[in-house]
Amino acid sequence: MTYLPDNSNCRNGERNIKKEIEKIRNEINKDQYYLHCQYVMGVLAVKVKIIGEQLESKYNREVIQNVSQRIKTPESIYAKMKRKNLKPEFTLAKTKLNDLIGIRIVCLFVDDVYEIVKMLKEQKDLTLIKEKDYIAKPKKSGYMSLHLIMGVPVCIDNKMETKTVEIQIQTTAMDFWSVLEYQLLYKKNVKTTKKYSVHDEDNKAKVGDIVKVVSSRPLSKTKRYVLDSIVEEAVIL
Repeated sequence: MTYLPDNSNCRNGERNIKKEIEKIRNEINKDQYYLHCQYVMGVLAVKVKIIGEQLESKYNREVIQNVSQRIKTPESIYAKMKRKNLKPEFTLAKTKLNDLIGIRIVCLFVDDVYEIVKMLKEQKDLTLIKEKDYIAKPKKSGYMSLHLIMGVPVCIDNKMETKTVEIQIQTTAMDFWSVLEYQLLYKKNVKTTKKYSVHDEDNKAKVGDIVKVVSSRPLSKTKRYVLDSIVEEAVIL
């Protein structure tokens, strides 16, 4: 006779997790969480854009290469609260988690990172709550970035409130490593694409070629790489 394992406890556990996540989702909808987050991200997006324009004018090059934003999902909120051994409730998460809203700023050089940080700190209406410099002191995994937790004042329902935001500032190389670290930690395939303007003096490369590029001095407003070699030519059928 073959005995099958009793999986009822596992199924009950999964159902309980789904219920708790759904409860967080319902609390979020009542709180207009996404609307408030989008408002905060809009305020910061304008500030980052102005900082980028000021630096571009100062150095005659595009300093900020990319800006991305994200809002924690109910699933992410649940997972992080459990990791912190806290009750997975949205009302508690709002007071315990500083990274419900996240912004990542990517630039080319380490000096750029620190200049952007300095300019963010100089914003009179933003409050610095916490700073972690993983560039000066990288994580054991090799992860490098500079993290700021900042308070952003916003007017919601005719009342001024301060929302916390995690701002990550890193170079393109650090950004690549952070994606790789995520894959190593969570064993997930994350497909990312980036566009680079590359100077090909002799027009050797064609669409579909796999090429090797190297960084160079700024050759134009967007070109900071030159073609080194063609690794593999595209097959034209």
